[in-house]
Amino acid sequence: MDRDSDGTGKLDGQLLSDLWLFRSVARFESITAAARRLNVTQSAVSQRILRLERRLNIALFVRRRGRLHLTESGYNMLGAMNVVSSTLNGVLEDFEGVRRRALVVSCAPSLATEWLVPRLEDFYGRNPDVELSIKAELIPTSIDNFDDQGVDVMIEYQKEPTAGLHELASLQELIFPVCAKGYLIDEGDNHRSTARQITRLHDVVPWVDGPMYFEWDTWVVTAPEWAGKDFLDRHFNLAHLAYQAARSGQGVAMGRTVLVHRLMRGEELVAASKRPPVAGATYRVLASRPGGTRSPIRRFAKWLIDEMKVSQEQTLAMLQVGVSR
Repeated sequence: MDRDSDGTGKLDGQLLSDLWLFRSVARFESITAAARRLNVTQSAVSQRILRLERRLNIALFVRRRGRLHLTESGYNMLGAMNVVSSTLNGVLEDFEGVRRRALVVSCAPSLATEWLVPRLEDFYGRNPDVELSIKAELIPTSIDNFDDQGVDVMIEYQKEPTAGLHELASLQELIFPVCAKGYLIDEGDNHRSTARQITRLHDVVPWVDGPMYFEWDTWVVTAPEWAGKDFLDRHFNLAHLAYQAARSGQGVAMGRTVLVHRLMRGEELVAASKRPPVAGATYRVLASRPGGTRSPIRRFAKWLIDEMKVSQEQTLAMLQVGVSR
């Protein structure tokens, strides 16, 4: 980039620093958010962006309706800086002399609480050289923020795959209604509650921006007796909360075979229908830089899906036993 004899186009420490700050502003599309993220003042960020634009003699941003938008040159520069960031991080991870940090795993709180955390010792027993750091997040890490937030692996649960990341493994989830033992009285294809009415417990955020009633709506297509005006409805923003309400006899939640495995094995929850489970969304293990075949990320992905399959198979076996009774 050594274009100019006066040094305006020469890559040096100041230019690198300003370009790195530009990347943060561009990804947030906000000077305020970037300043907060970098722990500096808004004025400092604004001055350095102006300095960068003067030095390069190009406009990187335009302001419309109070928001920053990248120009074509800005988009090109952001793409180049993302490549630089990814390349540097990859090289640093390959250095033998760099102390291995914990593998950061991002997933939904319900998956972390009900399934992943209780099984971590099994993973450590098989992979003593890998340390995990679990981040339970209501809002999944965006692709652009993988590096900034230090995320190595993301476990998502949704219908459609996420573009821009490597999908290392996946598992189709199956769903069916669950409740506390004794909450429902079986009457063939229909059920009645020991209370006055059956209460349906909804996880209204099965995934970010997903349909509020996706799981119950999917179930009633196969089991129309579960649709009707005589049902009460209660709403939660986590599957884990709906399961806890079901455990305490408050109603019927829509169970996922992986998530309710532990609760069913302990007989804290039972199937609320003899109908077989139906397809829900899909678990996907995603990474931006998965590494080689024996990398910690790929080993974790394989272990995770293998264990999920075991949990699912055992839940289905418990359901089969319940049907045969």
